[in-house]
Amino acid sequence: MHKLPGFLPILLAILVTGCPNRAQIVHPDNPRQGLNHALAALQARKFDKAEAEFTFIIFNFPGSRQAADAQFYLAETYFQNHDYIQAQTEYDFYLKSFPNGRFQEDADYKLAMCYFKTTLKSCRDQTSTLKAREILKEFLTLYHDSKLRPKAESTLNEIQRRLTQRDFDVARLYFKAGEFKSALVYYEYITIELPTDEWKAIDRYRLAVCYQETDHTEKARPILEQLSQEDIPPALKQKAHSRLAMMNDNDR
Repeated sequence: MHKLPGFLPILLAILVTGCPNRAQIVHPDNPRQGLNHALAALQARKFDKAEAEFTFIIFNFPGSRQAADAQFYLAETYFQNHDYIQAQTEYDFYLKSFPNGRFQEDADYKLAMCYFKTTLKSCRDQTSTLKAREILKEFLTLYHDSKLRPKAESTLNEIQRRLTQRDFDVARLYFKAGEFKSALVYYEYITIELPTDEWKAIDRYRLAVCYQETDHTEKARPILEQLSQEDIPPALKQKAHSRLAMMNDNDR
């Protein structure tokens, strides 16, 4: 009789006992029972189990209301587990596959939040940020009286703040490189969304410098005059005074 190599009994034991979660998954006889069981797993934050059980309902009870609901809750499972990329895919599939589903409103909002939560820092690519803004604007148009409206509006404000910060970052890079004309393009674009009286003093000063360096002294002067009268850091105020004095000398 041949004996098994020493490592094989250990390997067999691992294979038998290594996947306890799989063994605990219940395969129900009807979709209602299955959905309730999967929702209990989600409520208990047993995400792997919930994912498997929602998926079972989707594939084994197609066409049922519970299958449509399971698709939404599958997306919720990923969202609650902070897997926003996969949640994004599942919400999108739900919206397209079940246009009359009862969770359309929530899915629209959560899809936008998936894009928002995967956005990068302001200096990086903002494709996800722009997509989140697009979806949220559509959401506010579709659901005028939604209970989620305040949250959607708040997120839109935060998105605009991030996009504005990105434009400031680009403008500052051009300014420091002495590319005043290019910096001015970004600064003037920012004024469309954010009035200059809400800018930091240093950015208003740089805007004035850009105007002055591109021969728009009539736009630079009032900004510098205002800065010279405000309670701002002394070094910055001195720069504003010096720029004004330079302009006055050139006017003589």
